[in-house]
Amino acid sequence: MSVSWFVQWPLRLRRRSGDLVSGLGEWDVSGSRAQSSVIGVVLVFAIVVAGSTLTIALGADAFASTSDRLHSDRAEQSMTQLDSQISLVGLGSSDLQQVELSGSTGDYAVENGSGTMTVSYTNRTTGVETVIVPEANMGAVVYRNGETAIAYQGGGVWRRSEGGGTTMVSPPEFHYREATLTLPLVSVSGDPSLDNSATISGNESTQYYPNESRDFGNPLENGRVNVTVQSDYYRAWGAYFTERTDGSVSYDHDDDEVTITLVIPAENDPVTAGIVSAGAGTTLTISNNAEADSYNSSEAPYGTFPDGSETRIVTAGDVVVDNNAVLHGSLEAGGGVSIDNNGEIKGNLSYGDSVGGKGGAAQVDGWVAQNASVDAPDPVNGLIGARGDAFDDRNNNSDPDSDIDESTNQLECSSDCEIVAGSYYLDSMDVTSGDLELDTTDGPIDIYVDGDIRNDQNIDVVGNGRVNIYLNGSFTYNNGAATSVPGDKAPNFWVYMRQDETATFVNNAEFTGVVYGPGTASDPGVEFGLSNNAEVWGGLVGDADSIDNNFVVHYDEALTQTTSVQRDRTLPALTYMHVSVNRVNVSSR
Repeated sequence: MSVSWFVQWPLRLRRRSGDLVSGLGEWDVSGSRAQSSVIGVVLVFAIVVAGSTLTIALGADAFASTSDRLHSDRAEQSMTQLDSQISLVGLGSSDLQQVELSGSTGDYAVENGSGTMTVSYTNRTTGVETVIVPEANMGAVVYRNGETAIAYQGGGVWRRSEGGGTTMVSPPEFHYREATLTLPLVSVSGDPSLDNSATISGNESTQYYPNESRDFGNPLENGRVNVTVQSDYYRAWGAYFTERTDGSVSYDHDDDEVTITLVIPAENDPVTAGIVSAGAGTTLTISNNAEADSYNSSEAPYGTFPDGSETRIVTAGDVVVDNNAVLHGSLEAGGGVSIDNNGEIKGNLSYGDSVGGKGGAAQVDGWVAQNASVDAPDPVNGLIGARGDAFDDRNNNSDPDSDIDESTNQLECSSDCEIVAGSYYLDSMDVTSGDLELDTTDGPIDIYVDGDIRNDQNIDVVGNGRVNIYLNGSFTYNNGAATSVPGDKAPNFWVYMRQDETATFVNNAEFTGVVYGPGTASDPGVEFGLSNNAEVWGGLVGDADSIDNNFVVHYDEALTQTTSVQRDRTLPALTYMHVSVNRVNVSSR
């Protein structure tokens, strides 16, 4: 019955006979004054009834909402306590623990197949991926109340709210501190349904890393570790990874996965020699008037030959010095050394096997000692690939101040070309029709080249910034081709190469900078071709088997104070890792 009925029922509405106004008539409400008090009472009664009904309805909703929230809050507390007790058992501090669970019977359950964690290692040199932990089942203890879920999983407590949002209540067993990852993953299984109490038992643990039987040891070497979590709470896991590691975190929303990447730093010390050759078991022949000296561009440009006496040549293999070859500095060879036919070493000789030849040790002006210890830097194949991926996503090929065709990723200029500060992605780099200017006035230049570099002209660096070229192909300087850098500063021009490529400087070519393509004992590095009156100011790192026919290397001592590889600081460094899976059982008493 509506409020309007209560209002209208007491009224005597009568139409006065014969008194019409404009054909509409007037209404007489005589007698209504006596009824006004009745109307007021009815109105108040109606308002009270309506208000009471609304208050009861809203109050019931608020009471239910508050009750649900209180239940969930108590469940959070129970899960946090459960987390603590499971850790005691899972990490070996206790054999058995019990905990009370707040809520109604049936609200808690063990979800045995909920979530997985995978840990893998990728060697950045070979690209080979090794799975360390293959999709370990994490399981979960879950409290559900409507659309709200609170779960213990992987050593942490997580909350999933109405609408699907997830947050972390307490952190998982994932600890990254001072380049060390400690990951004692706790895996739970047990009764699908739990009463208002839980018993935690079992302490089966499997050590995955380090693991002598699989040749997994610390410290870690040149590579990358990925930790992937597949879970209903993967977004909250990802937020935790981002907050606690500043690492590279990526999501696969289709599969409810998140991955954090930790990078194992490669060993790339400063370049301390004009030529560094890591090929153990190989032979480097320095002959036919080949020469080497040094200078320091941090003090002055190169002067006249021989400019300094601190040059070094370092190789892990054998060395032959003959036919008037002269080193105005020192030689360190991991193998044996033979000096013949007026070959000469003006500095010191450090060797690993023996010294022979017609001249032998008599042709060494400094000391001679069997104390060689040659450690080669790590290859940069992974670095080159990573730069290619990064520059493909964020290249400056469309910069109107640089002569690059964005549609073809090639230099586009009929004569001279220019590239200004920025990051670029090229399919190849041919400098054959005119000179190329690299203008670093406004900042460094980084170029990834997914092919070969051929220079028959001049490449001139302008400004005091650094040029880094990441090359996925061969490198050739021929027929008088040259690279010039202000002040002969070799640290301002770097070419990074894969260890299985070639770099050639022949026929009066001149190069200022560093070619950096180290290898391994089995794959020594970039194969250098160095002859025919070519000259290098700076340093060469790779695999040289012959230096001859008037080739000259002028080592820049400023390289000893220069970072050889500029790291991507967005990825956290990882040196030590400890990974285990610890399995526990959760059941009702």
